[in-house]
Amino acid sequence: MVDHETPTNERTELLAGELHERARALKHLTQGPPGLTRPEAAYTILGNLAQTAFRLLQTAEQLDAFLNRELDAGRLGHHRGDDPVPTVLKAHDALAKAGEHSMDLGESFRQAQGALADIYGTGTEPEAQQRTQGETETLPDERAEGAASDIRPAAKDFPHSIGDVLSGPPAAPSSPDPRPHPKPPHPRREM
Repeated sequence: MVDHETPTNERTELLAGELHERARALKHLTQGPPGLTRPEAAYTILGNLAQTAFRLLQTAEQLDAFLNRELDAGRLGHHRGDDPVPTVLKAHDALAKAGEHSMDLGESFRQAQGALADIYGTGTEPEAQQRTQGETETLPDERAEGAASDIRPAAKDFPHSIGDVLSGPPAAPSSPDPRPHPKPPHPRREM
């Protein structure tokens, strides 16, 4: 019997493969009907994509921390007998770059979601399209797997709609990129 709750290398690798497959399935479902028919669904999807991109940033940071711990403990070798430090430094720099891209991607998805906050399909009344905070949709294969309880839409993490938060007096326009861009971390070791 395999314990799917205990993290293992194999389980972690399997989850990374499932992420790829879910992204592929999402790509197919968003090509149009019947998988995507309402702009409200696009709003929810964008929120979930933003969360995913920000979590990819955290995953890149954790992978880098793992490599650093293993290198510091002397548990890394090189297949050609070379010093592993230069290779791990290349991975460190690439992971830092991936983290920056993930942050930018998440912010772009978040901005796209915000832009759609007041959009609804013209075939129905806006009140009929609004969901209560506890309502979620699941894919048919998720229901079959019983995985729906593990998936939370982005809306659950946000207690107020963007329209409610921004309903005050209009603020002065902000700069096109209000968040500071992080600088990539310096290489961990000198060669």
